[in-house]
Amino acid sequence: MPWDRTTLQALPSSEVTHLHLLRHGKPDTGGARRCYGHTDYPLSDVGRAQSAALLAWSERHLPRPDHILCSDLQRARVTAAALAAQFDVPLTVDPDLREQHMGDWEGRTWSDLTDADVTGVRAFWTDYAITRPPGGESLDDLSERVARAFDRHWAQLRGGRTLLVGHAGVIRTTLCRALGLPTSEALRFAPVPGSHTWLQLAQAGAVIQTLGERPLASDPGIVGAARAAASRVRDRPVRIALSGSAGTGKTTLGLALASHYGVPYVPEGMRERLEGGLDIHALSRSEFQALLRTLWDEQCARIDAAIASHGGFVADRSPWDYAAFQLVYRFVEPAEVVAGFFEEVRQRTTLVDWLIMLPWGAIPLQADGVRTPNPWTQRMYQATVEGLVHREVPDGKLALMPRIDGVQARVAWVRDLVAETGTALDRGRSF
Repeated sequence: MPWDRTTLQALPSSEVTHLHLLRHGKPDTGGARRCYGHTDYPLSDVGRAQSAALLAWSERHLPRPDHILCSDLQRARVTAAALAAQFDVPLTVDPDLREQHMGDWEGRTWSDLTDADVTGVRAFWTDYAITRPPGGESLDDLSERVARAFDRHWAQLRGGRTLLVGHAGVIRTTLCRALGLPTSEALRFAPVPGSHTWLQLAQAGAVIQTLGERPLASDPGIVGAARAAASRVRDRPVRIALSGSAGTGKTTLGLALASHYGVPYVPEGMRERLEGGLDIHALSRSEFQALLRTLWDEQCARIDAAIASHGGFVADRSPWDYAAFQLVYRFVEPAEVVAGFFEEVRQRTTLVDWLIMLPWGAIPLQADGVRTPNPWTQRMYQATVEGLVHREVPDGKLALMPRIDGVQARVAWVRDLVAETGTALDRGRSF
C-alpha cells in the first residue's frame, strides 16, 4: 500500500542519480613506466582493444545514458566520443575532469625520478593526499577541481544516468567524496584501465553497485571484440621475449612458440658458446664483461634481422635479462656507462609485445654440464631479473606465467595471452 502524505514528507527523496565511471584504456607511454597526468598520451594498441571491448560491453549491458562526460585528454575523449555516437546522446568535454597534474614530473619515468629525487618521491607517496609534485597538484587539489566540475554539471546530472569516461584519480576522488572518505584513503580503490564502476547517489546516501568491474573478463562475448580490435591494430606477427634464470624452460618453450607462430627463434648466445666448449672460468673479469656486451649486441642484431625478414620473433632472454647480468656480476662502473646501457635496454623493450617471466621452481634444475647446478646461484639471478621487470616493464607488456609444467600447457597459456590481448595477462600476474 502507498505511504501516507505525512510519512512521504518525512522520507528522504526517492530520486537516484546514476554515475557510471569508466576508466580509459592503457595509454601509449613509449614502453616505459612514466609519471603522467595532464600529458596527452594517445591510447596504446592494448588501450584501443580495451576501448573496443568497453564499447561492445556497454551496448549490451548498460541502460542508455542521458549524457556522457569526459576530460579533454585524448585517452579519455576518443572512447567518450565513440560512446556518445553509439548511444546517440550529448557529450560534454570538461578540462577540469583531467587527471592529477604532476607538474615538473610530467612525462618522466619513475625510475629517473627516483634516481634524481628519491626523497621527494618517497614524500609524495607517504602523504599523497596533500603533497604536490613540483609545480603540480596534490590529490586534495584534484578532488576540489573535480568537485567543482560536478557542481557545474549537477543540474544536468541530477536524477539521470551519466557515463563519465575518466582517469584513475578522478574516479578515486569521486568515490571518496560520495562515501565521505578522506582522499588519504583514495588508493584503496584501484579501477584498472578499461574498467566500470557504478555509483548510485540519493539523499539517503551512496551505493556502489559495482566497483572496478572488468568488462573484458566478465563477458565471454567481449573477448571476441577485443580479439577483433587487436587484429585490426596488430597487423604483424608476435614479438615475444622469454625471461628467467637457467632451468626455467625458456629454450624448450621458445622453440615451440616460434614453430607455432612461424617466426624466427632467437637463441641464447651464451648457451651456444658453452655447448661449443667455452670455459667462462678461464676468462678474466674484463674479458667476461666484454663477452656480455658481445652477447647483447648479437641478440639485438638477430632480433633486428628477424623483424626485417618475418616481422616478429621469439627470443630466449629478454632485454632485462642482460641488465640483470650487469647487476649480478657487479659490472656497475662507470655509472654513466651502465646508465647508458640501461637506456638501451629500455629502448629495446619497446620492440617487444610481451615479456613473459617464467616461474622459478616449476621445472627441476638439472646438472647438464652447461649451467651451474647450484640452485641458489640461479635463484639469485631470478630474483634480480624479476625485480627489474616489475619496476621497468609496463603492465601492458609484462606477463608472469604461473607454475605450469609441460610445454604444451605452457604454449596454450601463451596462446591465450596473445589472443585475448590482456585477459590472460591478468590471470598470470602474481600481484
